Amino acid sequence: MPSDAYSLIAAGKTDVGRARARNEDSFCIGASGDFAVVCDGMGGHAGGDIASRTAVEVIGRFLEDFTPPPDAVPPPPPDSERTLPNPADHNPALRSAVVVARSAVQLANQRIHGLNRQRGFADGRGMGTTAVGVWRIPGLPQMVVFHAGDSRLYRLRDGELKALTRDHSLYQAWLDNGGRGTAPQRNIILRALGTGEDLEPDVVVHPLLPDDVLLLCSDGLNGMVPDGMIARILQQPTDPAETCAALVDAANAAGGHDNITVVVARFAQQP
Repeated sequence: MPSDAYSLIAAGKTDVGRARARNEDSFCIGASGDFAVVCDGMGGHAGGDIASRTAVEVIGRFLEDFTPPPDAVPPPPPDSERTLPNPADHNPALRSAVVVARSAVQLANQRIHGLNRQRGFADGRGMGTTAVGVWRIPGLPQMVVFHAGDSRLYRLRDGELKALTRDHSLYQAWLDNGGRGTAPQRNIILRALGTGEDLEPDVVVHPLLPDDVLLLCSDGLNGMVPDGMIARILQQPTDPAETCAALVDAANAAGGHDNITVVVARFAQQP
């Protein structure tokens, strides 16, 4: 596939919802459209909005400054479902990008953790944020996906919606262990930026195919809107901004119990 003839066309929207007084979500989209990040802040009066805003700013700047190495070579045609959790033996540009993405999230974690320390909060207290991001390396039909927490990345391909991230939550751990006994609350997060000095985000590489649609979202969307309805909205032939508005409207119509943030990106042929 001539990957340089395609680009990610993205738009985003954030909304306070119908139950919260403050919007603690943040998002950013790269100036060239090659990356997007969604963060869902935690901490309320302790500064969840500051944490999410700090994370998108730090991660965004870090990714904007990345330059692919000059010895990068085109990778072989990817299996449509292959991921590269350890890309050390693969394309140098992807190898560098995985390191950069992990470093960007870890720098954001250190920045927020430092703010908590300055305010006198011990580890596990104060403000924090989830983060999910996607970064398409220029010229390559692949994307680096990184996340910590329960904000998600979905991919719509050939009408099928698939979550490409797995929640770092107590509820997901309960499901993974067989779901025995009483289910824990869904909002107990096991991994987040700012709550400790060290953080290891999940970072993997996924292939991109023409007409893929990507959705990054905070749990204010997927916690209110079933995946089937999300898929139907993403399949509508609208531009990403209109799709974002429809998703936010659906979450609010279902109750809007949390802040809602979405980024929709379409991997499309350039005009």
